[in-house]
Amino acid sequence: MKENHVAIVTGASSGIGMETAYALAKRGYSLALAARRVDRLEQVADQCRRFGAPTVLVIPTDVAVEAQVEALVAATVEKLGRVDVMVNNAGYGLFARAVETSDGEMRAIFQTNFFGLFYGCRAVAPIMIRQGGGHIFNVSSVIGKRGTPFHGAYCATKFAIAGLTDSLRVELAGHNVAVTLVCPALTETEFFQHSRRGQSAQSSFQKFKGMMSAEAVGRKIAARAGKPTPELVFSAGGKLLALLAALSPRLTDWMMKKYYKDLSRKLAEER
Repeated sequence: MKENHVAIVTGASSGIGMETAYALAKRGYSLALAARRVDRLEQVADQCRRFGAPTVLVIPTDVAVEAQVEALVAATVEKLGRVDVMVNNAGYGLFARAVETSDGEMRAIFQTNFFGLFYGCRAVAPIMIRQGGGHIFNVSSVIGKRGTPFHGAYCATKFAIAGLTDSLRVELAGHNVAVTLVCPALTETEFFQHSRRGQSAQSSFQKFKGMMSAEAVGRKIAARAGKPTPELVFSAGGKLLALLAALSPRLTDWMMKKYYKDLSRKLAEER
């Protein structure tokens, strides 16, 4: 149990963020929950209290706004005294061919998915260094290791997160601050509903079998809190994709071309 420990979870109103908050609450963490949907955050907070979290703060936050992320961390320290775990999870998807993605769309998804996470890391790192330790979890994706068709912008943000996390992990190791890259595979969340241009993506992926649960991801994150873990790559398929991408890019391209043709056909049928 971690009765005196404090965690911040962004994107906590649903999906992986929500389930991570629940798992941390069951382990006795006090929590600061951040997202834009206040009503959903309040519901998650009530459940966290029932699960045993000593204190739960609801802090409406748009991670794309640097000042709001800094205010989230400052309010947590002011009210709860410290930050032991930071789960940078907030983000969204964009379903579009890379060459059909506008400048505005690309900048917007980077502002939330990458810069929102960067702001969180930069805000909590000095606090964790001063208090003598902590753990940062940066939620990327398996497709942050191998890009996939129709998700070029989203993949780009997740690749960027992986690079940033690798650097941070080494830079902060001497300060007893662990940094973990979290790479879920396709997960049962509201991701597709909230992906911009996402209707086609949702209908195409609903037929996919073997989605992992957000609860499983959240439990694993909570279980590794405080334990130096460079990466969490979920599912055998996810691990295989990452391995194939590293060992045989040509074979992986061949697989992705088949996926691209199949998905293109499905999209044409929908129209």
